[in-house]
Amino acid sequence: MLVTIDKFNEYTGNFEDSNEAVDLKTTFLKSAQELVGEYLRFDPEEKWQAEEIPEIVRLTILRIATLMLMEGGENIGVSSKSFSDNSRTFISYTNYLRYLSPLQTYREVAF
Repeated sequence: MLVTIDKFNEYTGNFEDSNEAVDLKTTFLKSAQELVGEYLRFDPEEKWQAEEIPEIVRLTILRIATLMLMEGGENIGVSSKSFSDNSRTFISYTNYLRYLSPLQTYREVAF
């Protein structure tokens, strides 16, 4: 994995270390890395040696895995904005494309 559990714990501030929690965090990190790989159209672990991986790739994995952790805690990754006319707009943060788009320059071209 490109991001360790320790780094994920530091990033999220969630240091729960039961076997179940570690297994779940590992699943989130692997899933986030898989999403990044699908977006890039290559496996970043295979293409780059671990020390040459751009930090934006690691940050993207952390951000997506954190969203998955939030969803698991019944915080569904939605916030809202209230307006003076008592209307409200909801904003979803679980659209992973928003977090993947900074990786566009690393993405392989598909024909």
